[in-house]
Amino acid sequence: MILSQPLFTFLIVLGIVGGIGSLSTLVSLLIVEKENDYLKMEKRKNDLEYLLKDAQISNLTSQIHPHFLFNSLNTITSLIRLDKNEDAVSSIQAISTLLRYTLRDSQQLVSVEEELNSVQMYLQIQKMRFGKRLEWEIECPEDCAAVKIPMLSIQPLVENACKHGIEPNVRGGFIKITIEKGEGFTIRIHDNGVGISQQIIGQFNNWKRDRIKSDILGIGIVNTYERIQHFYGEKSDLTIKNMPNGTVCSISIRGEGLYEDLAS
Repeated sequence: MILSQPLFTFLIVLGIVGGIGSLSTLVSLLIVEKENDYLKMEKRKNDLEYLLKDAQISNLTSQIHPHFLFNSLNTITSLIRLDKNEDAVSSIQAISTLLRYTLRDSQQLVSVEEELNSVQMYLQIQKMRFGKRLEWEIECPEDCAAVKIPMLSIQPLVENACKHGIEPNVRGGFIKITIEKGEGFTIRIHDNGVGISQQIIGQFNNWKRDRIKSDILGIGIVNTYERIQHFYGEKSDLTIKNMPNGTVCSISIRGEGLYEDLAS
């Protein structure tokens, strides 16, 4: 069975909005396509990348970097070439779950548990790319799981850790996500990678102070800061620090009665 180009691109978009079942069907069709004519499949994958780049799917691409989607598609194609079809299906299921989460209204509060589930999906997808070069750990006390935080508070910072810390490091690295409950509420994302550029840290601090835009700032970092400021104003902050053993991004929310507000 040979897929026409319009049908191929339609199935991809259907997979994004239609969920796991549609995406699993897509994998099966891609496998058949691979068996018949891999070069044509590669061309159509490139057509898909152009389609995604052209369309921008504004609500989605403002939350997840398009390169992540394109890299994920390349990884899935490679898995199919290597006859690792179960891994390809698992990757597509993870992408489907993550995309459905990001397509929700980003200006809402979600539980810490929901946000961490989306982070797990993201890391599982990246694990397909990095293999043994990427490991992670998540620590979240049980009494913090139901606490409400702005949607997409954590995932963009984990993506930042992968991009700036893990990917440039030949040996890869480790990401630790810690949720801490005390006088305030703190979320820490610590990676032991190569460290983020001091220029980016400086530009981010300048942007927080003066709101002067910079091309080097990642949209995920900016969006995360703006979300927590929208909900909690001066009670909240986002900091990025280089440490001797990597980079730490911290979200802090302070104030009396905080947990009652967050859990409501």
